[in-house]
Amino acid sequence: MDPRDELDSLAGGVDCAACGNFVPTERIRVLARRDDISFVEIDCPACRSESLGIVIADDGSDGSYGEFGPSDEERFREAPPIGTDDVHLVHDLLTRGGLAALVDRREPPASGLGR
Repeated sequence: MDPRDELDSLAGGVDCAACGNFVPTERIRVLARRDDISFVEIDCPACRSESLGIVIADDGSDGSYGEFGPSDEERFREAPPIGTDDVHLVHDLLTRGGLAALVDRREPPASGLGR
């Protein structure tokens, strides 16, 4: 069975985050899974960009996930935009531990950046 078969929310494809064009399901690759979270790579045939996405399984609950719920919507709406330091932090984490650093519960190797 193709791993994409289990991601019902992607069954019809998705829109590209970069250009907005349609990306068919066969251009979506599951990179990793943990519990009800899947990390996917989306390869847009129109603009040739590659995006990463997170798919969270819907369990039919009240719309909350983990410690966040519908009441957090306003707080997130008013949050500052992602900044350069945030991007460097995630880049460093991925460089040291790869995608596993985001989904595993172990610490990646120490950083050599000194940030």
